[in-house]
Amino acid sequence: MTEQREPQPQQRSWPRRLLNRMEVNRAVFYALVNRGWQFLSGPVTMLLIVAFFSSEEQGYYVTFGALIALQTFVEMGMQVVTLYLASHEWHNLDLNERGYLTGDSSALSRLRSLAVLVLKWYAVAGTLFVTAIGIAGYYFFLSQPETEVTWRGPWLCVVGLTALSLMAAPCIALLEGCNQVSVTNRYRAMQGIMGTLVVWGAISNGAGLWTCVAVSAVRLFWELWLIAVRYRRFFATLLKPQTGPQVSWSEEVWPLHWKLAIQAMAAYFTSSFVIPLMFEYQGAAVAGQLGLTWTALMTLQMAAYSWMLTRAPLFGTLVAKNDITELNRVFRRLFQVSTTVLLIGGILFCLIVFLLQTIRDMDVPTALVALEPIWKLAQRLQQRILPLYPTVLLTLAILPIHIALCVMAYIRPFKQEPFLLLNTISQLATGLLVWYLGKIYGPVGAGWGFLIIGYLLTVPGFLLVLKRFVARRT
Repeated sequence: MTEQREPQPQQRSWPRRLLNRMEVNRAVFYALVNRGWQFLSGPVTMLLIVAFFSSEEQGYYVTFGALIALQTFVEMGMQVVTLYLASHEWHNLDLNERGYLTGDSSALSRLRSLAVLVLKWYAVAGTLFVTAIGIAGYYFFLSQPETEVTWRGPWLCVVGLTALSLMAAPCIALLEGCNQVSVTNRYRAMQGIMGTLVVWGAISNGAGLWTCVAVSAVRLFWELWLIAVRYRRFFATLLKPQTGPQVSWSEEVWPLHWKLAIQAMAAYFTSSFVIPLMFEYQGAAVAGQLGLTWTALMTLQMAAYSWMLTRAPLFGTLVAKNDITELNRVFRRLFQVSTTVLLIGGILFCLIVFLLQTIRDMDVPTALVALEPIWKLAQRLQQRILPLYPTVLLTLAILPIHIALCVMAYIRPFKQEPFLLLNTISQLATGLLVWYLGKIYGPVGAGWGFLIIGYLLTVPGFLLVLKRFVARRT
């Protein structure tokens, strides 16, 4: 009689095993698709900008983005607060097969009250963005020397569309806090791919700075689709009248929010501040060079951070369950993987800049004479990005930013903010040093400003905070 064997589990394919070993779940996968697409399509976008934009127009293009980033001064870190507070309620809730929220009535009531609070906050934030930052940016460009670049209409349209996207931001944060990260990241990936294709079409057809308007419109379209179509029943549940316990603004939101608000505003000085600084003191051409380089590096940094960011709801749930052992295991693994990705990506980026710099004054090789137009375009690209030396400095500068973000991602699910003073001082000191050295020495000075504060204050400071926090809990 033949012995009956138990069915063996199906062996996973080697790509699936590799992704699992690298801690790539569905949410991380879609985040990486988005960031990977941006990184791979970036060179094409750069070449199109070089081919169709003047150096001045390129400077205005990247400075638009840097000034739009001032929205952090009206948003003030509320997305992070919303995400973590929602994740603490989510472990008692679920989505049924029709897409409605179900579960513990108290948790559902608290989530509804949180939604009302943040929606009101962002309605005010969007209005402030239009009236304050829109007008301030207008007069910033107006104070520059007269130019042939058409910027007034595009700037006003971008400000209006960004304000509407800002009002949609709390809905996306609520979804991510309720562990819908894989879906929101899938929509972001579609948003990013569609946005890039629109950019290519707009630039190629001579749209100039109206390209920024097209990108903002694509972003708003996908956000509204996600809210009003894909998750309409989710939000229909949240908008029902509240009949139970509520989230307390004074006891739960404000104690975390005011700390995040200060840090969010200070963070501008370690992210986008350097571009308008170069625009003001070094001119639109230099701002354009730094803007393209810095955008590529920040895309790389956010791609690496995707491993950590997409696990934020999981971190909040593990803290709520007091499963600190699993939290520590996941955090260590994600930190190792994300930092490795960042280092390898930075090295590859610097090698690309080195190769572009190598062919700067070279004639096209005989064997590649058929590719002479592409060769010439690559040489023009080298002139529109930073040289190798400041590029290396800025590449090294993104590592301290990454370490600080990872430490914050670990501690914030505990609803604690022990790095308020350190983070604020670090970012303001970075801004001051980048301003002082960048004003005199240009991008090289700005790069050294990032490096000095990053490695002498940010890295040791944040690692010390993490060590003390873990020791205190132990």
